[in-house]
Amino acid sequence: MPPTASLTADTDPGKINETTSHSDLTTTPLAADPPAAPPDGAAVQTAAWIFYCIAALGSAIGQIWVGIDAPPWPPEIDWWWRALIVTPFAIVIDLGGVVASAFADFRRRLGETAYGWRVLSAGAVSVAVSINLVGHYHVPYLSVVFGGMGIFAYAVWLLHAAARRRDALRAAEKLAETAPVYGLRQELREPAVTGRARQLAVDFGYSRQESLTVARQQLRGEQRHAALSMHINKLIRARHQDPILAEIAVTTLDIDAISAALTAQSDSAAWARIIGAQLTPPGTDRNAPPPRGATPPADVLRRVPRDPASYERWRQLWAELRAGPDISSSEFAARHGISTRQVQWIRSVGQSGLLDSPVPLLNRVADLAVSGRSPAGDPTNGAVPPH
Repeated sequence: MPPTASLTADTDPGKINETTSHSDLTTTPLAADPPAAPPDGAAVQTAAWIFYCIAALGSAIGQIWVGIDAPPWPPEIDWWWRALIVTPFAIVIDLGGVVASAFADFRRRLGETAYGWRVLSAGAVSVAVSINLVGHYHVPYLSVVFGGMGIFAYAVWLLHAAARRRDALRAAEKLAETAPVYGLRQELREPAVTGRARQLAVDFGYSRQESLTVARQQLRGEQRHAALSMHINKLIRARHQDPILAEIAVTTLDIDAISAALTAQSDSAAWARIIGAQLTPPGTDRNAPPPRGATPPADVLRRVPRDPASYERWRQLWAELRAGPDISSSEFAARHGISTRQVQWIRSVGQSGLLDSPVPLLNRVADLAVSGRSPAGDPTNGAVPPH
């Protein structure tokens, strides 16, 4: 399951933080399935070589034909002598482009650009094609056929060499795997989401649906982050009457960090309760307290961290577990460097609702003791966790 966005200011690997910019987003690669066996391309490779040889032979025949008819040969030299003389030169010119391209392909596998070999290769093929085009100008059919065969042979060679180079780079882990196929309909419906999903799939090994889900979450988080940053910018400017001081304040402060901190402090559950109370049907007593939940077991209460930093860490881990309920405890423990037993306790505490509030449980109990009341919906019902 892909990791989903968590409303925290932390950007530890393994969580997608919707409050940060895309450059700050870090995503934990999914546990990849065993790689499937690559398709057997022996038949395709053989077909490519056959087509190349036929096209190259046709181009060479066209050049030999031109070499027999075009030069001012003495009359006493028979045509087969002429063919025998010009054949080596025709073959060298025709295959020179391929040989130079092979050298370029080898150097490019080593990370070089090999521009010299590539230019030399294109120049040799251009000479071969020009000989066929100009030498058979009086017969357009022969000019097009022999010139086209040279172009076709060279194109087949370049495409074939490029494919073999990519295969070699992937085998050496120097080239990323290809992204899933998303289809034209998906491309047209959500072009931005599809582009982001394709990059995520290549970088982190997501499947098609997983990459689309994470891409939508990231884009929504970036939009919300941009809107929040704009409002923070306006608020900071409004607190300074001097426009220069306002500019200094906005430039000095880390607006992204403020936005992330605000999001981390937000209490979505409290807002949901407030809004839900306003949606109470007519005739219902809005002041009536909602029913209390059952008190969690004592062993679960004992496991709630008392230290604020540890409590916040458990909240982050619980948010990730809740986003990916299908992940196994052992896999999650290995990902974050904790024990499997601790993952099980985080699940139990989180399912009891004790990690919903950003305030640690012990602090909430202390506040309740001071105020002398228990807020509605508190899963502890005011109970003090046993020590």
